[in-house]
Formats: sequence, structure tokens, C-alpha cells
Amino acid sequence: MRKTKSTVVALSTVAALLATGGAAAAVATTGDDAAPASSTQASQAQTQAQSQTQTDKAEGKRKGKRTKRKLMRLARHAPKGDGSKVLCKRAPKIDKRIDRLQRRLDAGVRTRGSLERLEKRADNAKKAGHGVIADFLNDRLDDRRELKVRLKDREEDLKKVRAWCATQDTDKSGQKSGEDSGDSNDSGSGSQSSATTEG
Repeated sequence: MRKTKSTVVALSTVAALLATGGAAAAVATTGDDAAPASSTQASQAQTQAQSQTQTDKAEGKRKGKRTKRKLMRLARHAPKGDGSKVLCKRAPKIDKRIDRLQRRLDAGVRTRGSLERLEKRADNAKKAGHGVIADFLNDRLDDRRELKVRLKDREEDLKKVRAWCATQDTDKSGQKSGEDSGDSNDSGSGSQSSATTEG
């Protein structure tokens, strides 16, 4: 809406300037009779041009503030750790989110975002002879099928994360449970996991 208003103001300013230029040319050719009318038009055109400049500056300041806000969201420094504590806290929410997305993808034709609904739309586009639309929808369908596979992989990874988080529980004194044997177990499990990934 703001762009529309500023566009209308800009167009009216241009029209006023063009009219003023024409009036100035008329004053030069016809004489003193048109001078009072052209001076009022010129002052109106200047006023409109000034107000347009002020609105442009205000919009620029707003955009600058938005940019500053985005910059403030950036991290102040590089990460010092891996964020495991936060990930362990967020694991249940992430799991719910994955479940919700999977249910939506597997839902019926009447559910927006489901695979069946998108397949139906692609079929309807083919029947209507809209080949370009059908190709676009089929590409989206391929992406959603890949998303379904990625969500299953992510769900498996999240199960491993939750299991790891369960082993990292700390008791009230702030020490890990089983800290004495923790170093030997961690190094052993790391060698086992690397052996399973290589094999």
C-alpha cells in the first residue's frame, strides 16, 4: 500500500513539474498575462517535490531501521561450543514439529500441503492442458517427496540425539553421572561409531 501511495505521489509530482515546465514556456512566449498562474503552479510543484523528497527520506530511514534490526540479530562472536545443551532442551519440540509435518504430508486430498492434494492438482492441470503448470506442480511434488525422506532421516538422527542427551544428564552437584568412567566410555563409543560408519 505504501508503494502505491508513493507511486501516485511521484506521478502527480512529475505531472505537476511537466505542467510547470509547459507554463513557463507559455510565459516566455505569451508575455505577462500568464505569469501569476505559472508562479502559483510552480510553487505548488515545488511544495509537492519537497513533500515527495521528505517521504522518500522517511521511507529510507524506516528501511535503515529494518536493516539495523536484522543486523542486531546476528551473533556477536563465533560459536564457542556445539550448542548441545540447547539442542537437548529443544529436542521434544523438534520431534513434535517433525511429527506434525509428516502427518500433514500423509493427510488426504482435503488437507493443504499433503502429497495427495498436490498430485490431484497436477492431474487437474494435465487434464486442463496446462502443461507448464503441471510441470511446476510435479517439481513441487518431487520436492515434497524428498522432504518426506529427509524428515524420516532427521527423526532417526533426533532419536540418537535424545539418547545421547539422556546419557549426559547431570545431577544437582553439577557433575555428570558416571563421570569417572565417562572418558573411557566416550573414547570407546567414538571408535565404535567411526567403525560402523566406515563399514
